[in-house]
Amino acid sequence: MKRTVIKLGGSVLIDPELRRSLTEQIATLVREGHSLILVHGGGKQIASLLDRLAIPSSFHDGLRITDAETRDVVQMVLAGLVGRNLVAELESVGVAAVSLTGGDGSTALAVPFQRTDGVDLGFVGEISEVRPRLIDRLLGAGVTPVVACLALGRQDHVYYNVNGDQMAAAIASGCAATTLVLVTDVGGVRDAHGETLATLTSSQAEELLESGVATGGMRPKLRACLEALAAGVASVRIVGAAEDQVLIRTLAAEERLGTCLQETCLEETSLEERR
Repeated sequence: MKRTVIKLGGSVLIDPELRRSLTEQIATLVREGHSLILVHGGGKQIASLLDRLAIPSSFHDGLRITDAETRDVVQMVLAGLVGRNLVAELESVGVAAVSLTGGDGSTALAVPFQRTDGVDLGFVGEISEVRPRLIDRLLGAGVTPVVACLALGRQDHVYYNVNGDQMAAAIASGCAATTLVLVTDVGGVRDAHGETLATLTSSQAEELLESGVATGGMRPKLRACLEALAAGVASVRIVGAAEDQVLIRTLAAEERLGTCLQETCLEETSLEERR
């Protein structure tokens, strides 16, 4: 069975009804034989704990600036609270699951994220290598991996905060997944008029980034999509968590929901021409 990486983030992880609906869909897909790898963020939970601890938050180009104090909070929230709660939810619907980070089994190694504008992001990393052995073993044993977006520095062996979408793209390519599904609050990529784009090529995604139409968290999301396609992932889907039975319809029924990035099924027309 072909592998699929599903990235969960945003309100998906804090809305109990949404989370329950998605975990039930995941259970259905697993029972039907789908080989799934889950990757999760937890930005809202991180922000909540930072506020409680009176630690200021700041972002640059959609990425959280992560000093040592913030990195420790990120590690506690993602590797502890969020990952373990997802495992508990999955187990409650009959899915055997294991929560892990990139450091477990050296699954995902990172280097510091280098920006051309010179802004120091602190302990923000980008994945330089994925070693799929542990994930392969878990899947072979019928266990669903639940991967937090934390990676181990390949030189300094400390944890780095990795953008969840970039982590999912790296895991998808490194574990030979054919499909990457990013489950979001917004439900797709929007053009300059706020309309959801059903399809995008790589060049059209680049156009959205260069023109500034893509803003905030959509910028690292689109960059992650481009990385996944360039690394051989056949199809990337950005879908809305609140869409009825979104995972079943996307992966089992193969409906076109949200935005699809898949070069082989798209025509190279500009966004302006499509308007």
